[in-house]
Amino acid sequence: MGEVVAAVFTTHVPRLMIMDPAARKAYMGRNVTTFYEAMPALEKRLRALDFDTFVIFDTHWFTTLAYVLNAHERLSGVYTSEELPAMLHGLEYDYAGDAELARAIERTARERNIRALASAHPNLPLHYPTLNVMHYLNPERRRRVLSVGVCQIASVANDLAFGAALGEAIRRSARRVVLVASGGLSHRFWDYDHVLERASASPDDISSIANRLYDERVMQWFREGAHDEIVAAAEDFRAHCSPEGRFSHYLMMAGAMGAGAWKWRGEQFGRYESAIGTGQAIFLFAPND
Repeated sequence: MGEVVAAVFTTHVPRLMIMDPAARKAYMGRNVTTFYEAMPALEKRLRALDFDTFVIFDTHWFTTLAYVLNAHERLSGVYTSEELPAMLHGLEYDYAGDAELARAIERTARERNIRALASAHPNLPLHYPTLNVMHYLNPERRRRVLSVGVCQIASVANDLAFGAALGEAIRRSARRVVLVASGGLSHRFWDYDHVLERASASPDDISSIANRLYDERVMQWFREGAHDEIVAAAEDFRAHCSPEGRFSHYLMMAGAMGAGAWKWRGEQFGRYESAIGTGQAIFLFAPND
């Protein structure tokens, strides 16, 4: 009998991969991100858990006709970001995949008439929401990695339904899993002429006061374990704040955990921060005492 032992909502911002302290300060100024300390602290907590696989909902992997899962037995290569190559380049990676679980999720989704594909097609790429997070949370590469795309035409109800199928497939399996929703909250960048002067991690550099206030509301619901409130507000959050990945990373994770019936409270690691205008945070959800 499989089980989800914890769930994580986390940033994956490219600046995580700036390793030189002087370069970090040159880019972010006086308000350098707290995530450099928060991610290792989160990894330390996860390291103590008994689990096999990270299932990662990747907000940069957009699919169209179906939910797609990476079904390769091995995930290895060298990654350079097409978006920010100067900041993120030459990242070597080598992880065991989880093709068996990917195929099990595909079967369970199709049983429920949900279009899903466990893809082992050659050269299927990985994206940095998977790789940056695994760099920090899977440093010894001991856990399997299953990357899942975001279906860009899916409704909130679709995402919850696919998440429910994914959760059922895990429970039917022998896997112990940590779910990872890899992406941000509100997601509106500063414009070209102002972006570099607003690159600090300070929440004052969120691109919109309204977005910041909505992010803070969602994070309070995270802390309270009020996932019913978040699910109910998801359509509105999508419409007003353009959340990263259409908020599908959270919705699929919540669907796997029972959607509005999920009650695990979130523990925050690091601060709520801006990343060139977008809202970023890290939360760990674990069973309530």
